[in-house]
Amino acid sequence: MGKVLVIVPRSERDNMDELLALLDTAGYDPVHIVPVRSENYISRSKLNEIEYLLGETDVDRIVFYGNPKPSIVSRLMKVTGKDVIDRTLLILEIFKMHAGSKEAKIQIELARLKHIIPLVRELVRRKRMGEMPGFMGPGMYDVEKYYRHIKARITRLRRELARIKTRREIMRRNRRGIPSVAIVGYASAGKTSLFNKLTGEAKPVGEEYFTTLQTKHKSVKFKGRKIVFIDTVGFIRNVPPEIIEAFHATLEETASSDLIIFVLDVSEPFEKVMQKLDAGLSVLSRIDADTVPLVIALNKIDRARASNVRRVREELDSIVYRETYNVSAVIEVSALTGWNLDRLVDTVYTEISRDESLEGEEIIAYGA
Repeated sequence: MGKVLVIVPRSERDNMDELLALLDTAGYDPVHIVPVRSENYISRSKLNEIEYLLGETDVDRIVFYGNPKPSIVSRLMKVTGKDVIDRTLLILEIFKMHAGSKEAKIQIELARLKHIIPLVRELVRRKRMGEMPGFMGPGMYDVEKYYRHIKARITRLRRELARIKTRREIMRRNRRGIPSVAIVGYASAGKTSLFNKLTGEAKPVGEEYFTTLQTKHKSVKFKGRKIVFIDTVGFIRNVPPEIIEAFHATLEETASSDLIIFVLDVSEPFEKVMQKLDAGLSVLSRIDADTVPLVIALNKIDRARASNVRRVREELDSIVYRETYNVSAVIEVSALTGWNLDRLVDTVYTEISRDESLEGEEIIAYGA
């Protein structure tokens, strides 16, 4: 595992479990964790502390768990001589590890390049002022040439994604007439486990973040109706805009689906469940999927406290959630054991059957 020094601003200190999970998934060993007051200010004394810790232990890079300004990142790079990545770049590194399709790889590279452009601009500015002679990430060479290279590369990647999007649209039109159900939820909520149970698939699952980075489709037959289930990339708290845009083609599948199953892990503390619910609903709103009928699956019921589930249900049954979002049902399930999935599938069938013009045929039966 690569050794890293981690800088954590006050605003992220309540999210240490997420930070540690992401670092572990990315293969990083946090040998030092340095708290700071703000993601956009580091005092001289903190810089001295960081320099001292780096002198005590050799680390591969610095992870700043937040969204610091380019001026802060460039200052850290200059003072420490180490590569610095922020929360967004950490997430994109994990994405890259799991990417399988050409489209996913292009999306990740595009997101990374767009995210680092402000930093490269800052490095160009500092170079012109004589403060930094080169760019430390890809090697010590002219930052202005690297900036031009990034701009040209972004243009090429966008063209390639446009071609892929056209092919995807053709495939989507070919599926027209078959209702689709998108399975969404926070990272590690059990989306892929549910997808596997509903379709008879055996897609990889795991507790680590982002085991699913490209949509998976599987059509099943239930009561004579063919339904396409779609497994999607997991949500994450405060999703960086670059990632939303980079995976727009994947998220389009959700916005254009006939029904969304939102998977929530109710074995977690009540406050976390509600935070993740709000984060996921915010993403759905940002991709214009908030009008699609929504079934909320309270997953991992076999591990959850009854009192916790009751509180979550009370919140979800409130008039605020019912009226603000298109929630058609809230169902307790266990994707691990299969408990109550028959009710979930009945609900899905009822919802997609509201349009009697949809017809289907063959493939596999639920539970196969």
